Amino acid sequence: MDGILRPFVGDLYHLAPIPVFYRVLDEPDLPAWHAELVRIARERFAPPVLEVPDERHVKDLGQVPAFPAHSWAEEHPPAVGIWHCVPTNGFLDLPDAPVKRLRERILIEYVKTLRVLEQYDGRKALLNESWIQFYKDSDLKVLHNHERYDRPWFDRMWAGGYYIDDGAPAADMKYSGVFSFRVREMNYFVRPKPGLLMMWPADVLHEVFPFYGQRERVVVNFNLSLEQAEKSTRVGRFVRKLTSP
Repeated sequence: MDGILRPFVGDLYHLAPIPVFYRVLDEPDLPAWHAELVRIARERFAPPVLEVPDERHVKDLGQVPAFPAHSWAEEHPPAVGIWHCVPTNGFLDLPDAPVKRLRERILIEYVKTLRVLEQYDGRKALLNESWIQFYKDSDLKVLHNHERYDRPWFDRMWAGGYYIDDGAPAADMKYSGVFSFRVREMNYFVRPKPGLLMMWPADVLHEVFPFYGQRERVVVNFNLSLEQAEKSTRVGRFVRKLTSP
């Protein structure tokens, strides 16, 4: 692949130097599968649930934790942005076969990615949250990451997206609907396309520039993690490592 993604192993690439999973699915029934996913979303959810969260949804924001003091310490990466406090619609939890097919594919690729990075220890992979969204003209996502403002903290948390329809972005607008990673004051752009599955560590900053296209853009976003390990087990391993000769 040309551009900003540097091949590492299989569908895993390095980006400045973040590991990013990138694959455009090429199943022969892709158009029919995508049509079913869109049909299911429209049948199961009211139109406002499918909107891209922005200022229209400020009343839906969850409670933002208060500052604990004038100074404090946290062991987890900081959350950036506010709109991911909007309740998700749980699209990938639906029992319909086309949805389950996408869910299983995402989980399989997530585990394979962690294996390549030597970060998989056999725990169950979890799809913690998911939301399908239909981008209309001028919809965007401000710079943010997917870390939490408060508990629960997730272990080996990755974020991702699967593009069902790119919406045919306006050809005369260079940045229409482009996805951007922000790393070390540099923007790294990715042009979405139908069938594109991308995943990346949840603390990485990213945004979506205002979209203008011939159709609505349809994307499924999600958060992944490994099942939480017992705290006592994790501490025990740490102690054993420190005391080993």
